[in-house]
Amino acid sequence: MATVKANGIEIYYEITGNGQPLTLIMGLGCSARQWEWMVPVLSGSFQVITFDNRGVGRTSKPDMEYTTDLFAEDICALLNTLGVEKTHIFGVSVGGMIAQRFALNYPEMVDRLVLGCTMPNFFHLPPAAEDSQRMQESQLLPPDKSVDVMMRLFLSEKFFAESPDQAAELKEVMLTEKLEQGEDAFLLQLGAAMNHDTLEQVKHITAPTLVITGDLDPIAPVENARFFAEQIPNSVLTEFPGRYHAFWVEGFEEACDVIIKFLI
Repeated sequence: MATVKANGIEIYYEITGNGQPLTLIMGLGCSARQWEWMVPVLSGSFQVITFDNRGVGRTSKPDMEYTTDLFAEDICALLNTLGVEKTHIFGVSVGGMIAQRFALNYPEMVDRLVLGCTMPNFFHLPPAAEDSQRMQESQLLPPDKSVDVMMRLFLSEKFFAESPDQAAELKEVMLTEKLEQGEDAFLLQLGAAMNHDTLEQVKHITAPTLVITGDLDPIAPVENARFFAEQIPNSVLTEFPGRYHAFWVEGFEEACDVIIKFLI
């Protein structure tokens, strides 16, 4: 656990395991803490690099415009500082948007790419109106109530019934992240997501790409994953039946197995 000065900010990062580098990019309002279920599995095969994006967790939260290009610059600077010349990239949700930008802007640094539960832009095949309204209204609630709403979009009812302890652990992580981030930094990250647009560019991604998602994802509907698989050359698609958004928590063992087989 450490921080490093890169691209003008202090970036918190962790490195776990040995082997070929695999850099994980988390989504909106989420920190590296949410990788805690996947990292012990993935680090058995790779040198896993996790970090907190600009504006969240233990990384700097400067008051300025954020863009997915800027987030990609941060990752490039972090990897350069760590001496990593080439890496697999795996991003989820808004982290998947950043991963798209990284793959387009720094193709020479990407070995293979994994895009999880993400979208080419914020308005492409968007959530159902009801789910979108729930997400918007959640930001007006007290932190614990807001997290409760988002968790119901992250995880299936089956998961809550069968894995209450794991759900409680995720809630604790998400509440810590929300309190730590604050509203201003969240809105800066949200602005980056809303202005992201690779709709016409993803066809230029050159890295072999795995697209993965839950087929019941209410935040990034499955049609987005199918769009990526159609548009990105040399790509494959895996849909996890019955899963919502946070497949990196619910069913993480299966997701890790699919990812490892694709990357090795």
